[in-house]
Amino acid sequence: MTINQNHQVMSRPPLPAAAMVSGPPPGVGGLVGLPRLPAVVFAGRQDALERVHAALADQGSDAAGAVITQTAVHGLGGIGKSELALQYAAAHRAAYRLVWWIDADSRAQIQTGLAALTRALCAGTHSVAAFQATTEEAAAWAMSWLSLRTGWLLIFDNVEQVDDLQPYLSRLNGGSVLITSRRDIGWSTFGCIPIDLDVLDSTAATAVLVALIGLASPSPSEMAELAALAEEVGFLPLALGQSAAYIARTPGMTVPAYRHLLHTAPARAHAASPAGQQGQAVVAQVWTLTRRRIADLDPLAPHLLALLACYAPDQLPITVLHRLPDTDELQIGQALGLLASYSMITISKERDALSVHRLVQAVTLAELPEEERQAVLGQAADLLTAALPQDQEAIGSWPIYRRLLAHARAALPPRSEAMDQMIAYLNASGDYTTVKILQHQRYQAQLDHHGPEHPDTLLAQASLAYYTRQAGDAAAARDQLAALLPIHERVLGAEHPETLTNRANLAYLLGSEGDAAGARDQYAALLPIRERVQGAEHPATLTTRANLARWTGQAGDPAGARDQYAALLPIRERVSGAEHPATLISLHNLASWSGEAGDPAGARDQYAALLPIRERVSGAEHPTTLDTQHNLAHWSGVAGDAAGARDQLAVLLPIRVRVQGVEHPSTLDTLHELARWSGEAGDPAGARDQLAVLLPIRERVQGAEHSRTLAARHELARWSGRAGDPAGARDQYAALVPIRERVLGAEHPDTLSARHELAYWTQGCQEDPLTGADVVAFVTYGKVKLANLRTRPRLAVSVRSGWRWVTLEGTAEIIGPDDPHPVFDADGRRLLLREIYVAAGGTHDDWDEYDTVMAAERRAAVLVRPERIYGNT
Repeated sequence: MTINQNHQVMSRPPLPAAAMVSGPPPGVGGLVGLPRLPAVVFAGRQDALERVHAALADQGSDAAGAVITQTAVHGLGGIGKSELALQYAAAHRAAYRLVWWIDADSRAQIQTGLAALTRALCAGTHSVAAFQATTEEAAAWAMSWLSLRTGWLLIFDNVEQVDDLQPYLSRLNGGSVLITSRRDIGWSTFGCIPIDLDVLDSTAATAVLVALIGLASPSPSEMAELAALAEEVGFLPLALGQSAAYIARTPGMTVPAYRHLLHTAPARAHAASPAGQQGQAVVAQVWTLTRRRIADLDPLAPHLLALLACYAPDQLPITVLHRLPDTDELQIGQALGLLASYSMITISKERDALSVHRLVQAVTLAELPEEERQAVLGQAADLLTAALPQDQEAIGSWPIYRRLLAHARAALPPRSEAMDQMIAYLNASGDYTTVKILQHQRYQAQLDHHGPEHPDTLLAQASLAYYTRQAGDAAAARDQLAALLPIHERVLGAEHPETLTNRANLAYLLGSEGDAAGARDQYAALLPIRERVQGAEHPATLTTRANLARWTGQAGDPAGARDQYAALLPIRERVSGAEHPATLISLHNLASWSGEAGDPAGARDQYAALLPIRERVSGAEHPTTLDTQHNLAHWSGVAGDAAGARDQLAVLLPIRVRVQGVEHPSTLDTLHELARWSGEAGDPAGARDQLAVLLPIRERVQGAEHSRTLAARHELARWSGRAGDPAGARDQYAALVPIRERVLGAEHPDTLSARHELAYWTQGCQEDPLTGADVVAFVTYGKVKLANLRTRPRLAVSVRSGWRWVTLEGTAEIIGPDDPHPVFDADGRRLLLREIYVAAGGTHDDWDEYDTVMAAERRAAVLVRPERIYGNT
């Protein structure tokens, strides 16, 4: 028996014509389809909102006509593109007849979103037809409806491929489209106005943390912690929200504790979801997905991103990556372009450098398996090492070193040879503060790896002391070397070359702190040991002889120093050659001590002869050549040509600035000398003003108590006085003397010099009671002395400290009982003598008694108007 079954097929109702469904009227805040409410806490994006509004302005009404405006907000994942779009849509919903949100990371998602729009528009009479239509049919109907109308806003969120979106954009002819995407793929070529969204600024990022954590009135210390946290997560909105939620909702969690978690367990921190929000995106999830998509397109790209995570975040030269094995520049360029299109890196405007968000770096490294991470770190260090020039002291290599410095600090192991190269560059270029920091890290790494008495550790410790001295802290350097010397003697032996070098450095520091005679004596004791152990003509022995000569001069015997350098020079020429750097240094120092021994013209001529040799051997702009020019100018001035010295230094200064940098110590020395000779050439106010500019730079670059900073203070005080402000000079010296006493000691020549200047500007500096001009005033008595002054009124007053001296010359005017003055009667003389006493810093308990003594001894006032001041201090 056969059983027949009849099937009745139900037909689907058709979708209505798109023109027949009017939808909400324009401009009344009609149909809105947004995925969620906008965030309550939203800061630092007003400018970006205004840019979006300007790009889409007036496109929400029918008056716009059949014109579509499109803008694409692009940027790094987690930077807040979707939230920006949501905030804009919510704020401007009333201006549109329809606002609709479409998840757009694939073509299928776009179709799904358009189909949902169809069902919303057809709700009611046509809802059955809309729900029974296929996704493709419903999406096509939505496009038809949109193409017939204006006054709507479509938001395509998280577009991955523009090809997925382009078929839809090409069919629209009215309304507004707002796109968000991680991809920077030339949106303007598709008719969109691109908006590149950056991270928040520090103020806005900190405010977001305060609000999300729920701190009512954070203290200054709490604000500092929050600001530090904001910086550590790179001011990225997603990371800020994740951090704040974790802190707020995790019992016992504080901002310092979370920062500690970031430092010690970054992978856990970046992957952690706060209680109750396990379904929400966190930083690690967002970027892991992005990296997987990138890897599918180009496997080289994620490896390059891992390498970039090892360097400093900003401005790595692309050429560093060109040395990557088994690749070529074309492959690297394509992979970097892909990373940039996903906003994982930023390429500089010059197309020669790369930057990576610091949180991208942290998450990328944290997610690598330990073995792979160590391999990547090693390869990054190798690539950077290969990029470093070999000659650290060649000025031409300095721009490359300067550009790679931050990346070296991030990627190079402290114990590596490449870090030693970077330290040598920093020392040569004069960045003593940074070199001290890096050498301390190098010493600590050697200590941790080898222990305290390994030769490499001892060498690193000795180098740290040297760079500490270079940075201006002679006392700390001395203490380091003093602690190191017995270890050297025990481990290496009392006459090991490193031990002898330690002794030599200690002697040098002793002299630097003011005991020139002690330094001289220690070098004198060291020299025969060097000669016996290393040989009379060994470079270290000759260096010891040079230092013995130097400190002989500093101890007050400049002629002895000159003679020792004169004896050393022919040995240098025979051993090293006439144009060897060490020989040229001896020539340089021989010229200097010839000048100090009383032959400034001879010093000038020797430097003039040395300069063309320096230019030929080292180059016209090598630092040693510039030093020779500097000293030639100095001794030209001392020999009597102050204007010539000033002019030479004025030519030299811009070369120093260009070659060595505006804040290099040698540049500052030239500015200092230019100020001095400007004053000596007749412009004391100009000297004062130049020193006033120099002093804060010295304080910032070299430290407030560095010897050169204190010298600048000394000279500023002196030229302030000579520019007409003796009281200012007095006050400045009064402030300087206790600092010099504390830093250098009470008997150091520089301290004594400051004391003498204080005495000079205190006892001598006041205004002429008749003319108001600056005068040196003192009180004297005695018939013979006064008779000599009347006969020979020209005075030369000298102040000497060690080998330093200053002399004032002028004509004396006597005002006393035996030298009547048309203006000063007896009472006027009495008051004048009191003024001089007070100007000298004196106070008196009984002025009547003072007046009686002055009258009884027939004391006179002597006023000297300075006509010339000169010296070598």
